[in-house]
Amino acid sequence: MADVIILLSFSMLPILAYSQIQKGEDLPIKNITIDMKTMLLRWTNVENVNNVTCSVKILSKLVYQMKATNNHRCKIKNFHSWCQGVDFVIEGFSGKRFSETFHLPQRGEEGTTKENVSCEIHDANFMGCKWTVRNTPGDIHYQFFYSQSPLTFVNRECPNYKTDSEGRRVGCHFDNLSEFPNPYPYHFLVTGTSNGREVQCTDDNISLWDIEIFKPPNVTINCTSLRCRLQWQIPKTIQFQDNAFEYQLQIQKIGDKNFSEVVFNIKRTTNYDYTISYGKYTVKIRTRKLFYKNWSEWSEPQEFGEEVRKDNSLPVIMSLLGIAFIMLLIMGYLCKRYYVLQKIIPTVLYIRRPS
Repeated sequence: MADVIILLSFSMLPILAYSQIQKGEDLPIKNITIDMKTMLLRWTNVENVNNVTCSVKILSKLVYQMKATNNHRCKIKNFHSWCQGVDFVIEGFSGKRFSETFHLPQRGEEGTTKENVSCEIHDANFMGCKWTVRNTPGDIHYQFFYSQSPLTFVNRECPNYKTDSEGRRVGCHFDNLSEFPNPYPYHFLVTGTSNGREVQCTDDNISLWDIEIFKPPNVTINCTSLRCRLQWQIPKTIQFQDNAFEYQLQIQKIGDKNFSEVVFNIKRTTNYDYTISYGKYTVKIRTRKLFYKNWSEWSEPQEFGEEVRKDNSLPVIMSLLGIAFIMLLIMGYLCKRYYVLQKIIPTVLYIRRPS
């Protein structure tokens, strides 16, 4: 078996290289090394070799394969989580087919569980990362590392740790994103020690595009009669992103629980025309980067529309009926009075004298 000399430690910086020395093995290659800074897997050819390929396997599963450059090196791409160990398999021909595996072991003590690490970007300029904190052992000491360049190995430690009530490190805060000049995946790693022994680490390669959380925009509403235009601003976002956003509107009629509508698929625009009936409505909005999964929270509801018009015909009718009733009373009184007068004062007949 080949001896593995580990020149890299996840708990100390800088992290640079692994190398492997072969002893007494009849192989056409030797002196296999991997430089974590340049991500180059190299070896020395002691015989003529050709058609050399490099394969990356994690937990015995093939991640990707590539053709070697000049049959003596491979540029490792698509950096993956290696805390659980990784195998680099170098294969080719030298009169006959050969295969050599360069193994990087799992980090940390066997049997320990790994922590989960996650990060979020808020307000386009602040990033917070956190990890699962195990209850035991209680003396565990965590460290958080990150790569300053995308698709490279970690080379810097957290600038601002967050601690819990027991003083344990539970997160890392970045006051700005100046150390992350582009959106491509960066390497984040959490490791820890307990009683001087390293626990199993966890790492991930995270694109900043995938972790940005947006504030919902404010909606302004202008209505002309029953037609309303709803408008909003593009959310504030990290500078290397374009303006391709997707929006959803939730519209509800006040006082009508059966009327609730969600408008989907509003893309690459910041306005929406909506026709209403008489009444008051509320609208909420949320957003996300187009083709990404993280939705913002819903905004606070805003009211728009017109109050329901009151029917004023009934008071008018009642007034007219009242007037007619009064007139009938008056007419009835007058008629009755005339009838009484006729009874009291008999009609006088005048006889016309002949001429």
